Amino acid sequence: MHARCLLALVGAAAVLNGCTRQVSIHDLRIDGFAPAEKPAGIAVVRGDDEWEAGPAPYGYIRTVGEPVPNWQPGGDINPAGSLMTWSFVGPRPMSSEYWSGETDAGGRLSGIAPHPTDPNICYIATASGGVWKTTNGGTNWNPITDELSILNCGWITIDPSNPNTVYLGTGEYVTGSTGDGIFRSTDAGVNWTRIATAAQVGNQISKVLVHPTNPQIIHVTSTGGYYRSTDGGATWSQRISGSCSSLALDSVNPNNVYIARRGTGIYKSTDGGTTNTLLTGGLPTSSFTYISLTLCNSTPGTLYAAFCASSGGGLLGLYKTTDSGTTWTQKTATPNFPSPQGSYNCYVAVDPANPNIAFVAGVDRRYAVTSIARTTNGGDSWTEMITANNVHPDHHVMVWGPGPTIWEGNDGGIYKSTNGGVNWTNLNATLGAAQIYQIAVHPTSTNRMLGGTQDNGTPERTTASQNWPQLQAGDGGFSVFDSTNTTTRYTTYVYATVYRWPGGNDISGAWDSDSSNFIAPLVGDPNSNTTLLQGTNRVWRTTNSTASTPTWTALSTGALQSGTTLNAIAVAPGFPSTIYAGTTGGRVYQTTNLTTWNNRSTGLPSGQVSDIVVSPTDPNTAYVSFFNTTGARVLKTTNAGVSWTDATGTLPSGVAARALAIDWATRRPGIYVGSGAGIWASLNGSGNWFKDDASFPNVNVGDLHLAANLRRLTAGTYGRGAWQATLPPVCNADINGDGVLDFFDYLDFVAAFSANTPIADYNLDAVIDFFDYLDFVADFSTGC
Repeated sequence: MHARCLLALVGAAAVLNGCTRQVSIHDLRIDGFAPAEKPAGIAVVRGDDEWEAGPAPYGYIRTVGEPVPNWQPGGDINPAGSLMTWSFVGPRPMSSEYWSGETDAGGRLSGIAPHPTDPNICYIATASGGVWKTTNGGTNWNPITDELSILNCGWITIDPSNPNTVYLGTGEYVTGSTGDGIFRSTDAGVNWTRIATAAQVGNQISKVLVHPTNPQIIHVTSTGGYYRSTDGGATWSQRISGSCSSLALDSVNPNNVYIARRGTGIYKSTDGGTTNTLLTGGLPTSSFTYISLTLCNSTPGTLYAAFCASSGGGLLGLYKTTDSGTTWTQKTATPNFPSPQGSYNCYVAVDPANPNIAFVAGVDRRYAVTSIARTTNGGDSWTEMITANNVHPDHHVMVWGPGPTIWEGNDGGIYKSTNGGVNWTNLNATLGAAQIYQIAVHPTSTNRMLGGTQDNGTPERTTASQNWPQLQAGDGGFSVFDSTNTTTRYTTYVYATVYRWPGGNDISGAWDSDSSNFIAPLVGDPNSNTTLLQGTNRVWRTTNSTASTPTWTALSTGALQSGTTLNAIAVAPGFPSTIYAGTTGGRVYQTTNLTTWNNRSTGLPSGQVSDIVVSPTDPNTAYVSFFNTTGARVLKTTNAGVSWTDATGTLPSGVAARALAIDWATRRPGIYVGSGAGIWASLNGSGNWFKDDASFPNVNVGDLHLAANLRRLTAGTYGRGAWQATLPPVCNADINGDGVLDFFDYLDFVAAFSANTPIADYNLDAVIDFFDYLDFVADFSTGC
């Protein structure tokens, strides 16, 4: 994530959580980093001054998602019939991934659950793409939870007494993505039921463990605390409050439970979790946050615990006990493996058969301290195990399978070793869990796409293939295709760094002192192939983007809204001086002269703007959407934002309008909303909303792109890659917007006409009269 791109910021600013802080560049130095080569498209400085951006801010609004409201198993089928059928188009995999040694990446993992006796069966929890399963040792992976209420995953585990029973804890602990409780499958992943809600066990699950012989007893840690069920998940009780990052269970005496509470320490229970006592015996008492905890199954009195420092993101200390937690010894030879991202990637894992063999992993030795290190003498000395630069950085989980198999998960996906971690096999060729922030589709060569992803750069689809080779490494963001020159494209790295291809030249403007989003908007002007607009806390514009050094001009002297940054920018087709911009503070601004910005926020809700779409024929008509989950979330203006009309209609509470696309082909435009768990559509201004069917996963939708000429909608998802569907046929007489023209539309129009409601103004002349009735009947009679 993030950390792969090391950008030179001589005299510039470190940008954190959308804010800027002026610092000395030497405050940001990573000691000992000397890259052997410059990754394509990434500015790397050799020598003393390097800088890395770090993970996305915890709980970043683009990544958290939200569950399907009132979800029920099998409940995603549109009762009126499918409006659209979706097809997955990749990436699967992201090939030629730089930080994976020019091999494959599949997407970030948060958990691994190998079958206890069959080395060919393994389940992996991807961070926001649900659970995937292999039955042939990782050669092929298939998604098995696409229709759960949410695909954000925190942990996955198998019942030790029944390998067909699998538990999934949702909501990723280290990033703050939204969860929806705990799900269980009793048939090896075919069917799932929810056995705990987020209200019962917390919103982000860090670990789930099941009693080795009594499946009625389930232990859970999360941001809400430590929870236990003694009746198979029917009821839950909180035993420790506060955020708990890890959990260990004695496999010989399962009454011994160990719980790591963030910032507090490690608790031990000797009565199965009923009462819990804070351990001391040499453990630190302050100056730490995240704790990773592991226990050796064959020698359960031996535990290792990694304490991450509350300042600097490094290791405060690795501690080991051999007497079940009574006394602890700091293993001072341990490398500073989590640095500088300890609350994001930090684990210690111990061989279940040998308490002296353990692994630690965090970031990557190529630009930090350690990738994966191993000890064979109980922590007295450590050896770096990744020497071939072929395992993706940012390590999250390691689990042993049967025999010699070790599984490892990181930001790039899933790896396996069968010789004690000496060699690792990349198993990402069929994993399609890319976390796409924004999707760009070429205007004429529609097979071509660019998807800016979390930590796997910007892969590019060049043919009708699910294999997308990586163009830019690191973290990807917004991308733009040149509408005229098919070889020219623009990509971004975090905090508004812009690259032009071919060549990967950094063409960023002089906005280092501006605040900007982690993923900042870059858009192309639909009126000119050489005009780009970049959002920081204001709008920057270049009209010569293909020049050796493009000239960027700030279109305002300061931030459009003090203390905020820009989430969205839209340029009116046919009117290059008309630009709309939406902020993190919920305001919309508009200019018609590239100089004066008008605050067009009257009538808008509070919250963050997520997207803006302008009419292709009228610069005064536009739609705006918000990340909110209640109230007005989609609004329309026909007077350049002087006033807004709520178009949210019956969009259910709990659904955020994260991405927006408008179909202008019908008299009343069709509205498509990408939510935190799927896509919703409202056709013909009906105000009625229909969710996608089972052909589309309940995944967080980062972006939507509508190609009007092809009647095609493309979705870039944060966890399941890119998807495409053909839009419903243009049918103005489909009054209720259910995608079917039938007698119910006739009845609905007659009712609206009789009640004099706005939708009865069929010809849009602002008068409801007999001509509307005649026009409707004519369309209805001809079948649309």
